[in-house]
Amino acid sequence: MKLKLFNTLTRKKERFIPIRKGRVGLYTCGPSVYGVPHIGNFRTYTMEDVLKRYLIYSGCKVTHAMNITDLEDKAVRAAHGNLAKMKSITEKNTVLFKKWRDELCILPPSCMPKASENISEMVCMIKRLLKKGYAYKSEDGSVFYSISKFKKYGQLSKRPIPKIAFKGRCVLKDDYFQREAGDFVLWKAKRKSDGNIFWKTELGKGRPGWNIECSAMSSKFLGAHFDIHAGGIDNIFSHHENEIAQSEGAFGTKFVNYWFHCRHLIINGEKMSKSLGNVYTLGDLFKMGFTPRAIRYLYLSTHYRRRLNFTFKGLRKAEKELKHDTKCLHMHTSSKICKVSSPKLAASALAKFEAAMDNDLDTPRALEVFCSTICEAAARCRQGKLSKNEAKEVKNAIMKMDSVLRIL
Repeated sequence: MKLKLFNTLTRKKERFIPIRKGRVGLYTCGPSVYGVPHIGNFRTYTMEDVLKRYLIYSGCKVTHAMNITDLEDKAVRAAHGNLAKMKSITEKNTVLFKKWRDELCILPPSCMPKASENISEMVCMIKRLLKKGYAYKSEDGSVFYSISKFKKYGQLSKRPIPKIAFKGRCVLKDDYFQREAGDFVLWKAKRKSDGNIFWKTELGKGRPGWNIECSAMSSKFLGAHFDIHAGGIDNIFSHHENEIAQSEGAFGTKFVNYWFHCRHLIINGEKMSKSLGNVYTLGDLFKMGFTPRAIRYLYLSTHYRRRLNFTFKGLRKAEKELKHDTKCLHMHTSSKICKVSSPKLAASALAKFEAAMDNDLDTPRALEVFCSTICEAAARCRQGKLSKNEAKEVKNAIMKMDSVLRIL
């Protein structure tokens, strides 16, 4: 495999070498389903899908775990401490997420565990961290991770450990107690505002912190050490940094070999926010008449490590490009084919496509190769320079490239 990926851990492009030849363990941070996912979320999910599809294209068997965050502070607040209401809210949004995922041609993961259904695994991991001295219980029964005990803390985000120790008790903004700045909660002791959203465990009554959820579920389904962890750039600190501390502290082995992060999507040059009224969902775009494949095309038109400036002008342009490509594709698959042989278009196209994708998933260049191949084939058809066999080869090459891009 010639694939090179930018590894956030080392800040370098590295040749991808799986732990086990021909097999890849991939974990992606899934949706927080207290609310409806927006188009920025789906940009990340789409680029993760391209990564997964290209690994499959390259001959790898991918085991992909994606979590559903159906248990967190925002979900508890949205449900006003009512467990049945929280389940209703999160299940409704999970169904909607899966519907839109399928419409965008994003492959479903091998497994999609819910945080609320893996509490025992989280409790076991927290107990392990307590036993090994990486965690401590606070006054109210909550459990915190002591980042000063993990000497490699900050290796992913390149941020130094806060050197602030508190004298006595310190109250955080969410009313939990910690010993040092930067310590994060693993287990939240039950409070009155939690209502009936809590679990009775060996740690006491309460619920897990957000960070421990991904560590526990990734180790359950992929093992303590796996190949790729993917997510949005905003998760580098502190979520992914905390995952490393938790997992490596608990199991004593390297957590992940490659960290893959997608940059933000902005709207007309501005940050997406409710206050600006520019938060869009896929459902909003579908109601405006835009197609899933045009949205996917727009996502792929900018490299995943560059910020994508979403505009409706750009989306309309993507729709226009796809209509043109479809028309050209129909031309060279339905036109009368001559017997004249010409330079091998299919082989050349695939070589260029693979070179682009091997270069840290350069989807803008891959799209360029894909579209130009379709147009070149149509032009050769018009000129009578495409043999029947080559037309078949070109069609197969286009379909092969589209098994990764999924825009036709």
